[in-house]
Amino acid sequence: MQILGNIFNAVIFVSVIGSIHTVISLFVNQILRCALPLWFSCCGMILFCFPFLSPDVFLISPEMQDWLNGFVIANVLWGCGCGIFLVCNIIRLMLAKRAINNYKISRNERLNSIYSQCAAAIPLKRAPVLYCGTLDTPICVTGVIHPAIIMNEIIMEQLTDKELSAVFFHELTHVKRKHVLLERIYDYICILNWMNSFSWIARGNFSLHCETDCDFHAIKMLRGRVTETEYAAAIIQLLKFSTVSAAKSGNGIGALDFLLTKRRIKRITTGTSKIRDGMTAIILVVFLAFILVCSMRFSRESFYPYPADNTGTEYSAGYNK
Repeated sequence: MQILGNIFNAVIFVSVIGSIHTVISLFVNQILRCALPLWFSCCGMILFCFPFLSPDVFLISPEMQDWLNGFVIANVLWGCGCGIFLVCNIIRLMLAKRAINNYKISRNERLNSIYSQCAAAIPLKRAPVLYCGTLDTPICVTGVIHPAIIMNEIIMEQLTDKELSAVFFHELTHVKRKHVLLERIYDYICILNWMNSFSWIARGNFSLHCETDCDFHAIKMLRGRVTETEYAAAIIQLLKFSTVSAAKSGNGIGALDFLLTKRRIKRITTGTSKIRDGMTAIILVVFLAFILVCSMRFSRESFYPYPADNTGTEYSAGYNK
């Protein structure tokens, strides 16, 4: 119980610090209307799993802790919740793998030809296999170790060659940028912090930032082949054909509800500004520094030897022991 108690205490700490990052992210993104770069979202993922402590405190107390009964009960509930969510996640992955095995590799000459050209233009060690399946979303990427692209052939056949190029480049960029891996890592971080709703909100926002990051890099690689307007038109076409009525996470050109699509198209058509992006980066660095200062400040109240900020003599004596 001592080990679990120390782990649970650390999880509570990182959960609070990660929540601060989530609130700041929502403020910058929703209130200030600034597009968040993916690196800032990745920082939030790190804050939800790694505690940043003051150098004069210990994460694991060298002394035996006398935990309160309420803390012990909460610890047990947290452990049970993590176990349940982990089992559900494993079952979901097994079912997904089984479903992929039932899909057929694409034999459509037109789609395969355009896909091969796109895959050759992106430096990947191995291009993902292109499958045909009956999906709600027109196309998506799945798989961490062996990525695969699954598409709804009926919908994809209705797109023009340039629209298909935009869609395939988007999916292949997800693979190149390791978005699937990052999202799977975030899934397990959410399991660790399942009792904190902010972790799930952050996970949903992370999927959005993966999409916008993918849009930016896909358009960059498509210059000379597809314009920003044609890229945006491909997204609108998929919105038209999609049967999805609400946003879903997952690495596709999807997440195709109207409001999300509107935000993505606005960013695509607006373009980038080095001055704006530089100012946004400076603001985010300042916020990140503030979070780290708060983390180190709060650690002196949460970890051994505590309380470390009010009574210097007691703190010094405890540390020397």
